[in-house]
Amino acid sequence: MPEFDRYSEWLKFIGTGYRLVGNYEIGPWMNWISGNIHEGMRFRFDLGTNYKFNRNVYLSSYLAYGTRDKQWKGKVEALFMLGKDPRSSIRVLFKKDMDYGQTYYDEIGYDNLFALTSRKAAVPIKLISIEQQKLEYFKEWRSGLSITANLHRKLYDPIRNLPFKTDYTNADNAGNFNDFQFNAKIRFAYLERFLQDDFFRTSLESDYPVTELYFTKGIKGVLNSGYSYTKLTFSLSDYLKIPPLGNIYYNFYAGRVNGRLPYMLLNIAPGNEIYYYNKYAFNLMNRFEYIFDRYSGLNIEHNIGSGIFRLLPQNKLFKFRQFWNIKMLWGSISAENSTLNLKGDFPFTSLNGKTYMELGTGMDNILRFFRIDLVWRLAPNPLPSEGYKRFGVFGSFRFSF
Repeated sequence: MPEFDRYSEWLKFIGTGYRLVGNYEIGPWMNWISGNIHEGMRFRFDLGTNYKFNRNVYLSSYLAYGTRDKQWKGKVEALFMLGKDPRSSIRVLFKKDMDYGQTYYDEIGYDNLFALTSRKAAVPIKLISIEQQKLEYFKEWRSGLSITANLHRKLYDPIRNLPFKTDYTNADNAGNFNDFQFNAKIRFAYLERFLQDDFFRTSLESDYPVTELYFTKGIKGVLNSGYSYTKLTFSLSDYLKIPPLGNIYYNFYAGRVNGRLPYMLLNIAPGNEIYYYNKYAFNLMNRFEYIFDRYSGLNIEHNIGSGIFRLLPQNKLFKFRQFWNIKMLWGSISAENSTLNLKGDFPFTSLNGKTYMELGTGMDNILRFFRIDLVWRLAPNPLPSEGYKRFGVFGSFRFSF
């Protein structure tokens, strides 16, 4: 039915941000307008291909412009599907833009309209310009085992509220913020299910734990790269159904960095500087607040179902859901990296073996769409004097059925 197709396209456009136009797709619309103190108003337009263009090749790009810095930024990416059942692919990427932090497939990030209106006013924005090139290969087997390997080059140029190249004149490679690395990730998710199309897919989870092992080797001297180091990270996650008490998600991770490195190559705890809730970050922590080269952490979220809302007769109609979560992080930094990075007016600090902890609860499935999180910082002591680091109210949205 043509009318049904039109409504479906518009709902997809509102929910995902993307809309198909012939052989191409535009979006996400939430990235079209944003802004910050350095770039001024930022305008961005994304254009990619879809399955009508080619079922084995996906091309995407965007172009952005800031009215204050008067600089063009952008990205060009190509994905070549070598196989689809099981999947294998080659990905090529070139990007030159600001670093807006760690982003994931369902995270809003900072380069969008919502960040423009919901940024924490008291937090100085921290910006690094990054130019990067990546060549990546992905291979999956039916058992649930997959491997991702890539060669990745990054050139860093700190711009605002972060140490500059000139602040590292005593480093082994003074003023050299160029990095070239080899990365490999091994992932095992037995009997994992997906909702997928020709190029992308969303995990519907597995009934078994998912394990991931990351290895990174920094290679000095390639394309003027300045650092030799290794990184190793392990993570274990799972969704456990515990009827009639709902379900529990947990994620345990740990890692180690070996090498004398500037801050951007160490592990940076993922903070959140907007009031949109980020399930992957510590929502009462600023970006670049903590850095370390040895760390471990644990995230737990328990979705209770109706919880206390079952006491409300109206909840048979509204179907509100209750949850609670806790996020913990341990980290420390070696003496050589502490001497290099924790000094003067640098904005970083280290946990020095202490525990960072956040506890949260809230209401989910509001109008099948919204979620409200109340979050408290419990550790380390003494707690910070800033109120926005001690307690916060965050919103988010997603389709829920």
